[in-house]
Amino acid sequence: MAALQSRDFRLFWVGNVISVSGQQMYTMVQPWIIYELSGSKLLLGLSGLAQAIPATVLTLYGGVIADKVDQKKLLVVASLLQVLTLLTMAAISFTELLTPWLVMAGSFVFSAVSSFEGPARHAMFPHLTERRNIANAVALNATVHPGTRIGGPVMAGFLLAAVMDATTARVAAGVIYSLTAVGYLVMVSLLLRVRMPDVRRAHGGQVIADMAAAIRFIWRNRIFAALIGTAYFTQFFGHASQVMFPVFAKDILDVGPSGLGLMYTAMGIGSFTAAASHTNLGAARLQRSLLVGGAALGGTALFLFAISTWFIPSLLLLFLVGLGLSTLNVAVQTNLQLLISDDFRGRVMGMWGMVHTSIRPLGEMQAGALAAVASAPLALMVSGVAILAFMGVFIVPNRLLRNLGGIRMQAHGEAVQP
Repeated sequence: MAALQSRDFRLFWVGNVISVSGQQMYTMVQPWIIYELSGSKLLLGLSGLAQAIPATVLTLYGGVIADKVDQKKLLVVASLLQVLTLLTMAAISFTELLTPWLVMAGSFVFSAVSSFEGPARHAMFPHLTERRNIANAVALNATVHPGTRIGGPVMAGFLLAAVMDATTARVAAGVIYSLTAVGYLVMVSLLLRVRMPDVRRAHGGQVIADMAAAIRFIWRNRIFAALIGTAYFTQFFGHASQVMFPVFAKDILDVGPSGLGLMYTAMGIGSFTAAASHTNLGAARLQRSLLVGGAALGGTALFLFAISTWFIPSLLLLFLVGLGLSTLNVAVQTNLQLLISDDFRGRVMGMWGMVHTSIRPLGEMQAGALAAVASAPLALMVSGVAILAFMGVFIVPNRLLRNLGGIRMQAHGEAVQP
């Protein structure tokens, strides 16, 4: 908890927790309302495509902007635009006009704004604590998404069930949109109190040239390409599997929206366990083992979940999926933050941030398409096997990942031994 001793990081982190708690509810309600209104697995996949298109086009551009401007101001403006989007979706829901296509339109806009919000967030927080506490700050920041996934989705599930009993599915979705907007407003109020230090920023140059410079930087420093590529592949086949949860909850496990919330929560507990454990597993010598072990556990548990038809064992398997995939993801994020120079931080973390804004939605598209032509269980079985194959073919034999501890030691004198 050393990083939380810094007032400014503490304000940032608390605001992040509150806003992401709402975002977890939003993430759950999106596929649920689409499947509730349409019953189409293909539309679940198309919803991922609606998020991926703006993210693919804009995220690296957002990273360039984050390197050039005041990251705090950029984050505040982007967050307020997200609030406006959420309140618009809530108004449409409360008037019973919501359709699956309007849900996807909202996702498109929200994803476009997130392409600027994400890079600003990741580029900002390492400057809010001392250099010696950056690894701890990264680990704490990495606990936010999995930690809020413990309470957010289960609360959303019970709220959806309760509101649906009294009104309609559309009104229930409107309640979640509204609560998410409130969370972002609270975060903005806390951000306004954060004091940003002077930060070395990129100057001059054209946007396209700056984007090209970031790609060249990653290509020359192949360890970044290896880490980001690992995150991309496992996100595409791993966390993207959550888009199929409404199908499992409704058609296979027969547990309804409250059970759906528990599924997200089980995976969130596993993810939080991994992120929290990483605060004590930051030693350079452990990082390759975390990558290999995380991929092995996540891929195996995802395959077994795909063939499970019992609810309680399925929850246990989702816990293991979250534990494995987040172990790998937090290790990737920590090593990127420790190795990046400040003038490229926004752009490189923008590339990493595409695991959430672009790669994951594209993975949801492939999962939805495969489920539509075959079945949801087969789609997740394929995902589990793909992660295990990637581990054996890329992560295990990769020379740079094998020497990750030495690269970190060379970068800033970190001891490989604990």
